[in-house]
Amino acid sequence: MRIGRNRYFPSLGAGFLHPTDVAPVTRLLTTAIQEEDWDTVVSVIEYEWGILMALDLATLDHALQALPARVLSNHPIVFAVREIRLNIRGETDALDQSVARFQLPNDPDDLRDRARGELARISLSASTAFMIAYRVHGRHQRALHYARITEELARRARVHRPTEFAPRVPTALLQVGITKLLVGDLHEASLVLREAYELRHESWDGRNGGDASGKLALLYAVRGEIVEADRWLGRHDDGGGAHGWMVPLVQLSGSIARALIAIARVDRVAAEAALATLELQVNRERSWAPFITYAQAQHALLWGDRRAALQLIERTRVFAGRSLRHAGSERLLDAVEASLLLALDRPTEASVLLDGRDRNAHTAAVASRLALLTDRKPLARELATAGLAEEHIDAGAQTELLITSALADDSDEDGRRHLLQAIATTARTGMLTPFVVAPRRPLRQLLGTMSPSETHARIERTLASSPEPTPETVQLVELTATERRILQLSAEGRTRQDIAQALYVSANTVKFHFRNVYRKLGVDSREDALATARRLGLLPTER
Repeated sequence: MRIGRNRYFPSLGAGFLHPTDVAPVTRLLTTAIQEEDWDTVVSVIEYEWGILMALDLATLDHALQALPARVLSNHPIVFAVREIRLNIRGETDALDQSVARFQLPNDPDDLRDRARGELARISLSASTAFMIAYRVHGRHQRALHYARITEELARRARVHRPTEFAPRVPTALLQVGITKLLVGDLHEASLVLREAYELRHESWDGRNGGDASGKLALLYAVRGEIVEADRWLGRHDDGGGAHGWMVPLVQLSGSIARALIAIARVDRVAAEAALATLELQVNRERSWAPFITYAQAQHALLWGDRRAALQLIERTRVFAGRSLRHAGSERLLDAVEASLLLALDRPTEASVLLDGRDRNAHTAAVASRLALLTDRKPLARELATAGLAEEHIDAGAQTELLITSALADDSDEDGRRHLLQAIATTARTGMLTPFVVAPRRPLRQLLGTMSPSETHARIERTLASSPEPTPETVQLVELTATERRILQLSAEGRTRQDIAQALYVSANTVKFHFRNVYRKLGVDSREDALATARRLGLLPTER
């Protein structure tokens, strides 16, 4: 691929444009479009797409529409920018084919050399565009790959060529942090977003401070670090700096954080006020829709329509599509969906859901609570212990796991020790909802054996005034392997005699197993048994 200047760039000075004013970029691009000078159009987009996207989106879109297809297909950066603007969600491999035409190094030493050389600027532009394009596609691991390249190039170039790169690095790091947040690497995301915020005054883009602080507020709210989230939300509210179409996008993460903070504090009035603003913004991007739904579902778990919340989660899974797969928000939706099912006294469905998901601290917290409610204390302790061992565990999940471990422990002394740890975490973070969703009666009994403290008293007041979303006990429907097999064969349309032959047993034995299945499912016919089993997740749903 040829990378070079054209006759328009010399008139703008050495080193290409400095990103302080979009007007020269706009004039150059508009003239090139009018003259059908596609080489210049391509060069301007390749080097200045970030400025155009933030400050003159109309001209950028006009250029993308004007470019002939034959030109577009030969320039990977421009192709990636087009993908970002079109927000394409298909399964096409066109992006892979285009990106493959632009070779970026992976080795840190090679990236260091690239950051020092003439290709530094175009390489940073390319890696950032590819990262965002893959993120838009929901290709999180590919986005993360280019995020690492972008981060390395940005840091190195800022050191070796500060005059040219210092104004661009904060925006690049902001996008790296957003990618890591969406992938679910919250620890790394927090470090990069903090750096982007600290460098905000060097940036040409005034939104960096407000956007980075809003994303940090959301990140810490998701983690259950409510005091820290509130601190960053204050910086976000004071930040400003966004322009035009980017204003609602920058404000969105702060609005979600505000709702989650209020829910974590069990403040219904503040939560509903914050959620009302989210409803007005109507899921501007697929990537953020699961976070909005998570906040709405958490509210419904405490105060709202839980069945409607389950339907909302299902719609969000369809809407988000592949962008939800293996994303950080997926584990949040899994956990809150299972909690909603438990609150609706549908433990079997919750169990099937949790068994079908990758285990993490959030789902382990719900699974251990489910084990506790079904009087399987050893399993509850085992799940809690495994969840607490997770690296960089979120404070909210940690608190819930400590509470479950305390309630499952046969030793009062150990139980009080774990509960003291949970109370201490809440004193630091301000997160109250783990206590609200815990089994209420045994929790209050254990709290009653402990010395009071300010946080202890606050928890007691919250429990006295808050709803009780978790039932005291639940009953799982547990089918044997034979019973599951008989149901599956019946769902395939097999007769009793067919099933008996398939299992090498008598027809009377099959009849006996059917009676047990009916009793466990609370039905009295094969049709009802199949329908109930599908509803509970014990059989695949019909297509």
